[in-house]
Amino acid sequence: MPIKILTTRPEAMAERVVLPLQAAGYQVSNVPLLAIKPLTLQPAQKQWLLDLDQFHRVVVISPSAADVLLETLEDYWPQWPIGVNWYTVGQGTKLRLHKAGIEAECPAKGDKSEDLLLHPELQALAGEKVLLVKGLGGRDLLAETLTARDAQVSVLYLYERVKPKLNPQQIEQLLTGNHQALVVTSGDALMQYLAFLKAEFLEPDKLNLQQNRCWVLVPSYRVEQQARALGFNRVTNTDGAGSEAILAAIKALAL
Repeated sequence: MPIKILTTRPEAMAERVVLPLQAAGYQVSNVPLLAIKPLTLQPAQKQWLLDLDQFHRVVVISPSAADVLLETLEDYWPQWPIGVNWYTVGQGTKLRLHKAGIEAECPAKGDKSEDLLLHPELQALAGEKVLLVKGLGGRDLLAETLTARDAQVSVLYLYERVKPKLNPQQIEQLLTGNHQALVVTSGDALMQYLAFLKAEFLEPDKLNLQQNRCWVLVPSYRVEQQARALGFNRVTNTDGAGSEAILAAIKALAL
């Protein structure tokens, strides 16, 4: 009987995890725990986009950031500016930009901020202007490290993650499905999952049982510690949010 895995990516991002897991022989479905809501740009942020050619480097954190950025730039740049160096944290984001005609550098191995920060072109940045494109929340490591390397960093927040509207079937699948592993790829998504559990299972004993009935796969040590502090015991750190890292972790669990 195939192992059942439930992923929880936003709908637009689900395929790049779901399809590789299915190709590996797992029975996979996705229930989004987060939805992406674009933010209204402030005057200063609009000016950054108008002056995009003045930035030496643009770092795009996620596929969602790439999608919103590309849609927004249609109003500013009919052709991409020359002389801007583009970077992404993961291959999925790089592919989004590539399809739009933008070639970006990304880590050859790994899909975390730490991996990108090893790139030789991001070591000596004295006086260089860097635009960091991301969503609200998340880690500040990239901005802090690039600033410490003497770059002039502007952080462009393009979207926020919000609670999605799930239908009854999705909620039932999330809460009572018989999957052996649940893939949660951010701390925000983990909090949404816990909120759904608390709304359904009010008694502490029942809540604890639901929290620990399957393995919860998380992308980092930080989210692992967050999960354990919230009462999840069957937690494993995949050390990355990409499909390769998730696959390796599932195989190691020998479900």
